[in-house]
Amino acid sequence: MKIRRFFARNRVILILIGIVILCLLYYVYLHRHPRTDNAFIVANTIPISSYVSGYITDVYIENNQEVRKGDKLFTIYTIPYELALKQLQANLKAEQFNSQALANQIKVKKLAYDSAMAQYNNAEYLANQAVWLDKKQAVSEQEAEVKSSQRDVAKANLEMAATELEITKNQYQNSLATEESLTAQVENAKVNLQMTTVYAPTNGIISNMYITKGMYTTPGSTLVGDSLFSFIDTDKWWVQANIKETELDRVKEGQTVWIKLWTYPKKVFEGKVSKIGWNVNRQDSSNVNFLQNVQDENDWFLLPQRFPVQIEVTDKEIDKYPLHVGMTATVVIDTKDSILSHLFWQIDLW
Repeated sequence: MKIRRFFARNRVILILIGIVILCLLYYVYLHRHPRTDNAFIVANTIPISSYVSGYITDVYIENNQEVRKGDKLFTIYTIPYELALKQLQANLKAEQFNSQALANQIKVKKLAYDSAMAQYNNAEYLANQAVWLDKKQAVSEQEAEVKSSQRDVAKANLEMAATELEITKNQYQNSLATEESLTAQVENAKVNLQMTTVYAPTNGIISNMYITKGMYTTPGSTLVGDSLFSFIDTDKWWVQANIKETELDRVKEGQTVWIKLWTYPKKVFEGKVSKIGWNVNRQDSSNVNFLQNVQDENDWFLLPQRFPVQIEVTDKEIDKYPLHVGMTATVVIDTKDSILSHLFWQIDLW
C-alpha cells in the first residue's frame, strides 16, 4: 500500500525521471551508434571523350546501358589514321635502307682511308730518305723536292679521306636518329589507330549519352564539359555520410556500418568505414579586399559541423538491388566503444 501511495503521490516526478532516463539511453545509443540521414550513394564517375579527332562512324551502346569492361563504346573514322600509319611505315623502311647504304659507304670510306694512310706513310718514308740522301749528296736536290711534294699530296689525300669518312659516319648517325624518330612516330600512329575505338574502362553504366553517327569529336580533357558522356563505375559503391563533429571521434576506419536506402526500405545493406574527411570549408572572404567575413550567429544553439565519412558498400547481395548515384541513404555506424566519457561532451571538466 505504501508503495502504491508513493507512486500515486509522485507520479509526475517519476514519469519525468523516466523520460530523462530514456533520453539519456537514446543519447548513449546515438553516440555509440552514430546515425545520420544526411547521406547518399556515390561511385566513381568517369567522363568519356574521344582520344583522337574525327567523325563518329559507329556507336555500340545506348544511354543508361550496362556494359562490361572492354566492351566497345564507339569508333572514330579510321581511314586517315590507317593511311598515316602506312605513310610512316614507308618512311621508316626508306630510312632503314638509307642507314644500310650509309653503313656500306662507311666500309668503303674506311678502305679508302686505310689506302690513303698507306700511301702517305710510304710517301713520307721516301721523302725522309731523299732528304737524308740529299745531305749525303747521293741524290739531287730536285729529286728530294719531288719526294717532299709527293708526301704533301699524300697527306692531303689522307686528310680528305679522313674527312669523307667522318662525314659519312655523321650521316649514318643522323640516319639512325631519324630511324629512331620514325619508329616512335610509327608506334604513336599505331596507338592513335587503336584509339579510334573507345572501350569501356571497367564494368559500368552509360549515363547522359547523346551522341550519334556522323558527329565530329575532338580529344577532351578531364573536364566534364569536354566529355561526350559519363561512365559510372559499378565495380565499387560508396556512401558519403556527413557525420556530426560531436560523434566523429568515435568513428574509425574499418567499423561496421548498416545502410538503409529510401528506394529499398526493407533491405539493410552492410558496409564499412573507408575514409574520414579531414576538412570542410568554413572560411568566407571578401572578393573586394580579401578580408574574412565573420557571420553573426543568431541561433540559440550552435549546431555542430558535419564532416564527410566515406563508407564502402560491402553487402554480398548488392547485385540484386541496382544502385543509383545520388540515392538518399540512412547510415548507422557501430563504434563498439564505451561512451560514458562522452555523455556530456559540452561540459568543461576543467
